[in-house]
Amino acid sequence: MNKKYEYDHSCKPGEVVDPMYKIPAMGPEFELAKAYVPYQVMQKVYEPAKGLMRGTIFPELYKPYVPQKKRDE
Repeated sequence: MNKKYEYDHSCKPGEVVDPMYKIPAMGPEFELAKAYVPYQVMQKVYEPAKGLMRGTIFPELYKPYVPQKKRDE
């Protein structure tokens, strides 16, 4: 489904814009996010076998998931 989403200024905050996806309308005071992507400078790379095991050949992109205990515990 290729449906282009545009902000409908006639909707009131909290009103459902798209019933299929239940997307609520936001007021005009909300701005869209501005994202950035820092430059990646190629420096070191893993050996192919190590990169395959880690899912990347770039050491700076390797961020393994380390579960943490919940604060309630």
